[in-house]
Amino acid sequence: MNSSILKPIKLLLRDVLAEGLFLSEISDPSKRAIGKLTVVTFHRVLPENLRQQYPYPGICVTPEELRWFCIFFNNYFTPGSLTNTYQRWQEDEQPKKPFLAITFDDGQLDNLQYGLPVLDEFDFKATFYIPTLNIDEASILWHDRIGYCAFAARSSSEKIMQKTLELAQPYGIPVKPTSAFENHIIQHSKRISPEKRKQFIEVLEGMLKTSHPAWGRLMDWNEIRLIHQQGHEIGSHSMTHALMPQCNDQELKYETAESKRRLEAELNTQIASFCYPNGDYDARSVDAVRKAGYTNAVTTQWGKNQSEQSNFQLKRCDVNTFNNWNRKQQLSAARFALRLSGLQPGL
Repeated sequence: MNSSILKPIKLLLRDVLAEGLFLSEISDPSKRAIGKLTVVTFHRVLPENLRQQYPYPGICVTPEELRWFCIFFNNYFTPGSLTNTYQRWQEDEQPKKPFLAITFDDGQLDNLQYGLPVLDEFDFKATFYIPTLNIDEASILWHDRIGYCAFAARSSSEKIMQKTLELAQPYGIPVKPTSAFENHIIQHSKRISPEKRKQFIEVLEGMLKTSHPAWGRLMDWNEIRLIHQQGHEIGSHSMTHALMPQCNDQELKYETAESKRRLEAELNTQIASFCYPNGDYDARSVDAVRKAGYTNAVTTQWGKNQSEQSNFQLKRCDVNTFNNWNRKQQLSAARFALRLSGLQPGL
């Protein structure tokens, strides 16, 4: 049967299944998550016109979409910041609705501009993970630098896209795209060594003459202090957003212990939580985080946390608006509940 005919049928069946499970309370988060800790991840909060200018729209929510998710959390969970919620969960506190920790990765300015006002509407506290050296240097993250280059290439012409791929080939990035252009460039960039990746970024930026938009910057220390003073938790996202398994032992110590020291010096508070950049970690990374003095760390592994889960390998559910649309391209509580339930997370 023609795929153009099959697709709407599959979307309809998916929605019927999700709605049925939701209405029968089988996927009800307040029941599925009893006794467990759910942690959700956000990255960027951008108005729709800015999301369309960002190379990775899947990790963005608009303020209106964040509000929708907060209403959902308010209905089915007891939300809070990571360390506070984790401690209450570990102490076997039994709230009426299960615990949920809200986290934001990367320390982007839009978290403050567009995200914080929404959290304030619900009196929710969250954890914001900060890449410390990037704040010190007022520089954007390396994956955003690559993304803006790829976005500029795709926005130019097929010829520039092809030239970009040819330029990338010596760095181990296939000339033939294996996914959408921006995703192809960034995903393969993550697999090369940090030294080659740095060279590749400089060559890309030199060829494409890119710069990041003013709205694309990270927060500065005064803005991070403001968030902290309002009762939100600040956690470490390493010094340089390094992919931890690619680091040697000395680099691991720098990324974990030095980041903790810098954050504590700037904020005059204990930093308890660490977030593995890109979710990449191994036994050495976990050991470095533990030795640095953190009490917990989060990954990007999907799922809810049960009592036996290691406090240095906590699972999270990355929130992507487009994964939670129904067939009418509207956010669906039934779809989101089904994904969080773990019954069929790939739907």
